Amino acid sequence: MAPARENPFTFLEVLEQHVREHRVSFHVPGHHNGTVMDDRLPDAFVKVMPYDLTELAHLDDLHDASGIIEQAECALGKLYESKSKWLVNGSTAGNWSMLAATVKRGERVYVQRNSHKSVWNAIEWLGLKPVLLTPTIERGTGIPTVVTLDTIEQAIQAFPGGKAVMLTSPTYYGDMADIRTISDYLTSFDIPLLVDEAHGAHLIHPQLPRRSAIFEGASAVVQSAHKTLPALTMGAWVHYKDHIDEARLKHALSSFQTSSPSYLVMASLDYARSYLERLTDEEWSAIQKSHAQFVLELKRAGFVVKVGDDFTKVTILTYPKNGLIFSQHLASIGIDIELAAVDHVLFCLPFREIKKQEIEHWIKLIKKASTHVPIIEDDETIFPFPQTERVSELYTSETAFPMQRVLFDQAIGLISAETVIPYPPGIPWILKGERITEEKIRVLREWISLGRKLQASKHVMIEQIDVIVEEF
Repeated sequence: MAPARENPFTFLEVLEQHVREHRVSFHVPGHHNGTVMDDRLPDAFVKVMPYDLTELAHLDDLHDASGIIEQAECALGKLYESKSKWLVNGSTAGNWSMLAATVKRGERVYVQRNSHKSVWNAIEWLGLKPVLLTPTIERGTGIPTVVTLDTIEQAIQAFPGGKAVMLTSPTYYGDMADIRTISDYLTSFDIPLLVDEAHGAHLIHPQLPRRSAIFEGASAVVQSAHKTLPALTMGAWVHYKDHIDEARLKHALSSFQTSSPSYLVMASLDYARSYLERLTDEEWSAIQKSHAQFVLELKRAGFVVKVGDDFTKVTILTYPKNGLIFSQHLASIGIDIELAAVDHVLFCLPFREIKKQEIEHWIKLIKKASTHVPIIEDDETIFPFPQTERVSELYTSETAFPMQRVLFDQAIGLISAETVIPYPPGIPWILKGERITEEKIRVLREWISLGRKLQASKHVMIEQIDVIVEEF
């Protein structure tokens, strides 16, 4: 017999009951159960507003959960065979919290070079000393994949004393590291393995070739439920094992997240868990088969396709046609994609069975969009991953370092004092504290000329960059 629950209803059911009671709101938020509005508000928002609630006694408190939220988080942990917590500020808050819970200011951490900007921001503001782990570059595509055990071994030998390893798996393109082998190796050093698994919340089925890292020995894993499951944007969660300092993790979560969590986001997290939990083996099989059929039809249509370990990520290799122009043609006929580069485009497929009629329609549109895409010019750059040493350290300083602004050509060989990020995917091309190479400048110039979206200072757009003045 299943143990009795403190509350017999799910989180979603409690919210539904609260709305049905038409309660009087003398509390925040200021729309007061959707009663403060006028006829200009779209109908969809009129329906949603009453569910945008606050920490009332029967609705529990995310930062001190003891009722319906605690019950929902326990159900999530049961699904992932771990302890689990909801995140309402995305995987960003989770990455910050994992690092804060395991590595103290001034201590060393081993970090995958193609990590998301949230990881690098956390490292900078938490005052950590990163050792960079260069991922394997896929032959033929130049796309960065995952970090190997050999690289981690080399890093620990060259820079001993690190307090955690931070990896990204699956990557943006769906490639997954050998987490079991890596976690087994790190156990002998008592080094926790932290995994930014933002794109991997759906990878739980035991028959998958590679599952979520939380099942493969990782100490803590962060997942963006909103990226691959039916959750609202910013909805994420963190899973962790017993050897993670739970008190430090909880303190970090309450520090880095809003004190006014969205009940809409939390409701969507409970639904996303339920959606995943209820999938039958037959439904899993149907989803995977339909995704494979979509890829097969793309190949039959003449496209060269890369599919990583995660079957929901599909990359069309467009070379010699221009992928950036291809994405524009796709958008013009109603197809919006995840990412475009000069030589490829990335699709994130919906985590559901794709019907035959949908596949046929999509392939027809994709073929149409590719018809008039121009060939890449000889002087156009195929954007590689920045070539760095297999293992290296960033320049860090406890005190403010002197810096100056120089032209791009003058910056080659110097240490960058700022970070430059193409977005998407949000993986830094130049890291603050990293030495600037000729290749980095060449590609950065090309991006600026092509109008690629960059998260960078305004002066970078006029080919100037801040560098650290090295003292000898």
